[in-house]
Amino acid sequence: MDDFHLLSKETKKISDKIDVIRRNSSELTQTNAEQRLELGNLEKRLSSLFTQMGESMPEIQTDEYIAEINDYLFIDPTQKTDADKAFDLNKVDVIVACIAGGLAVLVDFLIVKVPKDMKFNNSGKSYHHDGSPLTNMFRKIGVDENGNEAKWIQTLEKWFHVNYDKSTGEKGSGMYPKNHRVFSLAHDPSIIGLIWGIRDIACGTFSYIDKSGILHIEKVAPADISKIFYAPVLWLGHIISDIFTSQGIPIPGTCILRTLRIGSLGDKDRTIGEIVEYMYVQGYDLRHLATMSTCRLVIDVVIKLYCFLIAEKKPDNTLPLYEQEYILVKNEEKKRKLMFLAYSIAVAGNIGKVAAYQGNPLAINAAIWYQFAREAISQIVIHTNDNKPYMDAIENRHMIDETFEQLLHSTSCELPEGSGESITP
Repeated sequence: MDDFHLLSKETKKISDKIDVIRRNSSELTQTNAEQRLELGNLEKRLSSLFTQMGESMPEIQTDEYIAEINDYLFIDPTQKTDADKAFDLNKVDVIVACIAGGLAVLVDFLIVKVPKDMKFNNSGKSYHHDGSPLTNMFRKIGVDENGNEAKWIQTLEKWFHVNYDKSTGEKGSGMYPKNHRVFSLAHDPSIIGLIWGIRDIACGTFSYIDKSGILHIEKVAPADISKIFYAPVLWLGHIISDIFTSQGIPIPGTCILRTLRIGSLGDKDRTIGEIVEYMYVQGYDLRHLATMSTCRLVIDVVIKLYCFLIAEKKPDNTLPLYEQEYILVKNEEKKRKLMFLAYSIAVAGNIGKVAAYQGNPLAINAAIWYQFAREAISQIVIHTNDNKPYMDAIENRHMIDETFEQLLHSTSCELPEGSGESITP
């Protein structure tokens, strides 16, 4: 811990020194500009004096020469070497990201669609929307030739039977067999569901949130604290067995979103919570989430392949460790920028898809919206994390090295007379 605090103090000192150097550089640049102006005025006055004397002013190097030296000595802090500029997005990178996002939009329209064939009413009109062929294929898993549950599904249900699998609640709760899993907290396939599932199994309870947003915990079986040791396995097995039933399992976080009693959407003025419940009843479950994730798969494959084969710079083991780390960090930043651009196009396309589907909420692609939010956060982290001063310092070092190389190649030094040779660095 002491080492960590020492490192933090040293980091702060380095950052402060960099800021001081930048301020001094800015002040020197300003002073230099003022001196250049004064020299320019002096040159004009000299020219006027020579004119009065009737003589032509000899050629002298003033402003242009000083400007050339200034370009070498005073480096723009935002200027980068060509090698460092390669980590910024170029036209080809943008085109590839647009192609990846565009392909995701096509998959969203042609494959994802909506969970199943349905009629959607909006503004007094009825529209027919075709369901996703891929989701329909997933729905056939666990179903026999007669349309009944396969024996292996029935076996899983027996092995992983839980006490909280209750399909009705108290009168007025709004819960019934078709929507009980979106009401039940333990049926959420996330850390929330795991916690409530363990609690309900060990305590012999059934926990759900009714349509008014009130939490209910019903006693449905004797408590047995020893079940807490195998409750996670029991919970997971039950989730898997329910995935392939006719109604399926809601997507992660649905049990929380359903409690949002805000908004007035659609012809029926539904709240966000009511819209979420409606979407689940209409087939917006884990199987359709798998279908929606194909858009993410398309983007990830295109961008990662492009980065691996073309865009990424491979670190050289002969370089200093800090240079290798710099390359790895800049490669990752570039990949994240490409991902953010691709997902921005994908979510824009999904907005267009929802509009094309007359505002049908089932056309929302939760998978790409979730990943878009993650990529947006990653961009904030990239521009605010503690590594940025170090990256800037390394890039400034590269620029200084390159500038000195240019100076050495543009300046020739001759040895004293009689040496018989000259040196050109």
